[in-house]
Amino acid sequence: SPQLAQAVVDSGAADALVLCLDEFDPGVKEAAAWAIGYIARHSGELAQARVDAGAVPLLVLCVQEPEFTLKRIAASALSDIAKHSPELAVTVVDAGAVAYLAPMQATKDAKLRRQVCSALGQIAKHSVELAELVVEAEIFPTVLDLLKDQDAYVKKNAAILVREIAKHTPELAQLIVNAGGAAAMVDYVNETEGNTRLPGIMALGYISAFSETLAYTVIVSKGVPA
Repeated sequence: SPQLAQAVVDSGAADALVLCLDEFDPGVKEAAAWAIGYIARHSGELAQARVDAGAVPLLVLCVQEPEFTLKRIAASALSDIAKHSPELAVTVVDAGAVAYLAPMQATKDAKLRRQVCSALGQIAKHSVELAELVVEAEIFPTVLDLLKDQDAYVKKNAAILVREIAKHTPELAQLIVNAGGAAAMVDYVNETEGNTRLPGIMALGYISAFSETLAYTVIVSKGVPA
């Protein structure tokens, strides 16, 4: 709960967790990264406290470690920090996280692909500038391939990432279309069910809303039934 997370921070234990991220033992790092992410997810204030303690650069280093479990937990913690505000997302970006996260979209580990897409989406959602930084990390066309991933959570998180980019500007929407994103999103919507379809539907809506030309592209991609 947020209250328990705050109690951990008030006790001073959270600062010790950050120090544990610098330990040699990957198991210690994993446990510390998990706890930091758990604390950070509850509020912007708790996330900011972890940032102030120096957690972000160490989490970015953890993402670069060879152990997949550590990579997953560190990526998740970065996502839990970035989600709260543009300022916290900028802190994650400034630590170099995007450059290391983006190539991991192609990792063989499905759970890591989930966390990578989630983290990039939590960064991109806040502003045009942050979305452009994510795009500049060359996430296309790989993220569109993930819309057909065998893992349902990877597919959904990839769709959310595309949605969070598409919503900002006509230029970003056009970039998605140029990469084949309209057709990929239409396929995603047709191949999924229930709430899983929602980010795909929203992405197509954002793209269509910007101009008649973009709307026509969605129609041609059979995003609107004849």
